[in-house]
Amino acid sequence: MLENVDLTKSISKEEYDNLIEDLTIQIGDLQRKAWKMDIPVVIVFEGWHASGMTEIINRFLLTLNPMGFDLYTTGKPCYQEEQKPLIWRFWTKIPQKGSIAIFDRSWYRRAILEHNGKGKVDKNMSKCLNGLTYFERQLTDAGYLLIKFFLHISKEEQEKRYRNLKKEGIPLFIAEEEEQEYLNDYNKYLPLIEGILEKTDRASAPWTIVESEDRNFATVKVLAKVIESMKNKMQDVENDIKTTQNNHVENCIIPNIDSSILEKVDLNKSLTYKEYKKEKKICQKKIEELQYELFKNRIPLIVVFEGWDASGKGGGIRRLAQKLNPRLYRVIPVGVPSMNELARHYLWRFYNEIPEAGHIGIYDRSWYGRVLVERVEDLCNEHEWKRAYREINEFEEILSNYGTIIIKFWMHMDKQEQLKRFKQRENTSYKQWKITPDDWRNREKWNLYLSAADEMLQKTSTSWAPWTIVESNDKYYARIKIFHTVIERIEEELKQRGIQ
Repeated sequence: MLENVDLTKSISKEEYDNLIEDLTIQIGDLQRKAWKMDIPVVIVFEGWHASGMTEIINRFLLTLNPMGFDLYTTGKPCYQEEQKPLIWRFWTKIPQKGSIAIFDRSWYRRAILEHNGKGKVDKNMSKCLNGLTYFERQLTDAGYLLIKFFLHISKEEQEKRYRNLKKEGIPLFIAEEEEQEYLNDYNKYLPLIEGILEKTDRASAPWTIVESEDRNFATVKVLAKVIESMKNKMQDVENDIKTTQNNHVENCIIPNIDSSILEKVDLNKSLTYKEYKKEKKICQKKIEELQYELFKNRIPLIVVFEGWDASGKGGGIRRLAQKLNPRLYRVIPVGVPSMNELARHYLWRFYNEIPEAGHIGIYDRSWYGRVLVERVEDLCNEHEWKRAYREINEFEEILSNYGTIIIKFWMHMDKQEQLKRFKQRENTSYKQWKITPDDWRNREKWNLYLSAADEMLQKTSTSWAPWTIVESNDKYYARIKIFHTVIERIEEELKQRGIQ
């Protein structure tokens, strides 16, 4: 990809001065239009050291309204970032609708530096690159405009610039020790960078190679490409709106005609209170011990609870957390998204909440709302919830590749048991807050939710994050099954990692 780039391209100062005013006006107009059209924009700058990136980025920033963008300079991860998957630090910075996020170096630079020790690519590089392509595709599928620049200069030009900086007594730049090899070994990194550019160059997120030996030419190319990309994106959005208006069809849920997983579940399983109490004590003691094993070995754990209203999610969570160290776990209740959350990709709020290494995150409902309540209640369109199966599997794969243990429970009950519990809540003063008009409304759509849950279980039960269906007509049985599943899964993972 880089070997065919013509690095002799240049623009005279006079040409540059004649072009820059018009380019600035166009970008200002497009930035305002993007804001009105709710189009989020992500712009990535990568390139060689001494390629002029700082100056070119600054020239670009001066064309923008500072109220409409954020600039992120990507350096060595802080302690908090080291405790999460690499992509977490970038997911948490994606812009809201209508805004622009600019990355001065990005996930690509971090992938190279964190998976290329002493010039040797480690075994996790391939998994890391897969995670980066998932990230970019999920953004562009959700309507983000992603523009990626690689600022290219020759080895000879780089060395010349180093000599000039040294001669003038100017420090090369503020560089972390980890970047020194990348700084000084152009030939070693050239094939690695070419390979990454080729693997991550896709129609929805293409690379633009910027010939940067002449900074005026590089600046003009960057500005022109941003203008072209934004105009094309806006035209696509306008065309999509017209197509939607012309082909509007009322959304409807077609019941799943495949065989039902949930209809085959034996809901008659039960335990006596005496059996439950005895087993609960044993299990809670074991889980308390395993929590410290996870912390000691810096292994994050995610436990997801989904299921019917009144199926015992809250009770199961309380018993699971009862003997845990509160400094090492969090319960994350997931409700209706805020306006700030709605302004971004739906996975954004969940990336913000993932536990750090050695900690436990327990989710009372989760990202699966996309293919359950949002699907059934028409809170997203059919294309969005169908796409979400793949996105969720990718999300969990990234977490798993980082080392996170993921345990997912579907709390299942029958319609008669749910009605019984609803009435109990209505007739018990201290439980009345638990029953709402939405619960009764959702109950009327039982078959639609059953179909949605069945499809979810079929399409998102993976080897790295399998579902466990918990027979929940009997709360005692359900809670003990939760305990046993958590214990067995953690012990199995510790054994596979050579810890136990």
